[in-house]
Amino acid sequence: MTQRRLTLLVPALATPPNAIEPHSVEVAPAPGALQVLLSRSAVRTTPSSGMEAQLFHLFGIAFPDGDLPVAAVTYVLDCGENVPGWRMRCDPVHLVPGHNSLILAANDELEILHEESSAITGELNNFYSDKGWFFEAPTPSRWYLTLPQPPSCLQTHPLPDVLGRSIDRYLPYGEDAGGWHTTLAEVQMLLHGSQVNLQRESCGKPVINSLWFWGGGMLPEIKNLRWSRVWSNEVVGGSLAAMTNTPRMPVPESAARWLEQANPGEHLLVLDSGRYIPRFEERFTWMELLELLDRNWFAPLLTAMKKGELESLEIYAGNNRVFYATRRLLWRWWRRRGDISTLLGG
Repeated sequence: MTQRRLTLLVPALATPPNAIEPHSVEVAPAPGALQVLLSRSAVRTTPSSGMEAQLFHLFGIAFPDGDLPVAAVTYVLDCGENVPGWRMRCDPVHLVPGHNSLILAANDELEILHEESSAITGELNNFYSDKGWFFEAPTPSRWYLTLPQPPSCLQTHPLPDVLGRSIDRYLPYGEDAGGWHTTLAEVQMLLHGSQVNLQRESCGKPVINSLWFWGGGMLPEIKNLRWSRVWSNEVVGGSLAAMTNTPRMPVPESAARWLEQANPGEHLLVLDSGRYIPRFEERFTWMELLELLDRNWFAPLLTAMKKGELESLEIYAGNNRVFYATRRLLWRWWRRRGDISTLLGG
């Protein structure tokens, strides 16, 4: 009989850049089940890192030379249709002054109303109508730009990689970059004078003072149809599931709940809660998150494998490390339990 096999994508396992020394007294004890799983797993590396890139890899999508075509993929779920054409994301953001630079501070937290996004995209469409550009905002935080002709040579950085960072190192690059830097400046001037932002400012809300252009391309070809079910609350995994007619379910509150619901087969589960904690928080906050994940997910999954209720568990961490565990591999009790940062490749 086919057993249950689970691939777990957990971006929050990326080690914080400010991690302290492994044997410092400030380091809390590593979560037990996670430490066992990581230390006894077979480990390999992948050429992809970052949640979006790893999701493309897990669906067998060939990596293009330029951007991952995230916009074309997420458009399928956001707009409920598969419309051909080249499009890119142009997500609304809030930039704040930093030390000699601008910091990309917010996206989802802007709490943009439908009327606001409709008004701004209408202004943008009026301004760029002579170019044939079309802006649309099917969701408050994910906006799209469709172009009649794609840029010949342009590369961008994914918005999730830039949140909380200076935008200087992450602006579009390539032969067409100069024109897009001009476009970005134009957009910022339009937003500065928008009635929407004047109203938001009068109400004490953060203004939408820029757009972030990224993820341009055409719909990719998907070759990997291995998943019997995808469990995801985020848009990229959900869109890829929709494109492959794979049943999609919301992520349960715990592995115990997942084990109650999951049928035999190959399952992909995207556990993206706490994704940005390794980047923004201190190590002790990250350890608290790991303890929560250990209690709710890794401990029950470890128990399920020991009982034969789960055939295998594959863990994609937030970097390019992949950990593969089976019941047989768990018997490697002699494998030393290293520091959690060392195990995760920090």
